[in-house]
Formats: sequence, structure tokens, C-alpha cells
Amino acid sequence: MKKIMLLLSIALLLVACSEETSEKQQLTDALAAINEKESQSLSVVKKLNQQEEKEQKIFTQTMELTQEQYPEVKKQVASLKKSSGNRMEMIEKEETALSEAKDETNEVDELMKVLKPKDKKTVDKMLGTLEERYILHEKFIMDYKKLIDAQTQLYTQLEDREVRASQLQRKVKEINGLAVAIQQSIDEFNESTAEVNRLGARVLESLEEAK
Repeated sequence: MKKIMLLLSIALLLVACSEETSEKQQLTDALAAINEKESQSLSVVKKLNQQEEKEQKIFTQTMELTQEQYPEVKKQVASLKKSSGNRMEMIEKEETALSEAKDETNEVDELMKVLKPKDKKTVDKMLGTLEERYILHEKFIMDYKKLIDAQTQLYTQLEDREVRASQLQRKVKEINGLAVAIQQSIDEFNESTAEVNRLGARVLESLEEAK
């Protein structure tokens, strides 16, 4: 799975500034809080990627076995199902972390009351982009869970001595389609992150000029 970008790295760069306006400090703190929650999400994603690689190796080994090695096939399939179960737990943790990050955006929303009209417009646009970004993440989560379900179904088919090659091919085609959709979601999510960063930097720069 392609790497997911961390939100608002600018917050970490600005948090050490000492002489800031109240509004800028509040915005910096709010972005840093979001950043912290998303850091937890990325930690889970890293482990998820590692688990994916291990699972892929087991799957490749399983596909190289013959019907005469059926006991070993069942053993490998058990490992594959355990791995997919672990990934489901991981993606649910990642979902929770991003949900908590989304809740932190309420702090940014509160700042709208004290900002100047020009800055308020940019922050409003940033909040809109943030909302779109979290919608993209929800789609990614939904597709990834579907992927795990489809892969688990494939593993079950591998246990069936009567399974037809055409059945396996259909399931593999479904899995590949989901994988493509997931990569597209990640690309769109990362593009949205870059836009949020750009808008956040613009607001912080404007507040700096107003000091």
C-alpha cells in the first residue's frame, strides 16, 4: 500500500516560534493536535504495510504447493487467515485514529470567530478541504475492509479441493480491482493533504504579517 501523507507538517515547524499572535498560536496548536492524532494513524499504517508484505510471501508460497501437499496448504491458509484478521484489527485502529484527528478540527472551527475576513475565508476553505480529505479516508477504509474480506474468501477457496481455476480467477480479479481503487483513494487523499498544508501555511503567514 502506498504511503499516506501526514497532515500539516507545518504545524510542527511553527510550534517552536516564541513571539506569535494569539490567533496564530491557537491555530498552530490546533494543527499540531491534529498532526499528533494522525501520527498515531501513520504508526498503524506502517505496521499494516509490514503485515501485508509478510502475508504476500505466505500467499506466494501457498500458490506454489500442489494438491499432494494439501496438509501444508491448510497450514498456510490458516496463517493467511490469521494475518488478514490482524490487518482488520489494524485498519480499525487506523480508522479510530483518523476519526479522533477529525474531531480536533472543531478547535480550528472555533478560531473562525476571531479571525479577520481575509483569513477567515482561507481557513474556511481549509476546513472544507479537510472535510473532503476525511471523506476520502472513509472511502479508503471501506475499500480496504472489502479487500480483506475478498482476500479471506480467496484463502477459503484455496482450502477447497474442488475449487475451479475460474472461481479463483474471478476472486483474484475482484481483489485486483479493489487494490486499484485503494491506490486511487490514497493518491487523492495525499493530494488533499498537500492542499490543506498549502492553505494552512497561507493563513499562518498572513497572521505573521499582522503581528
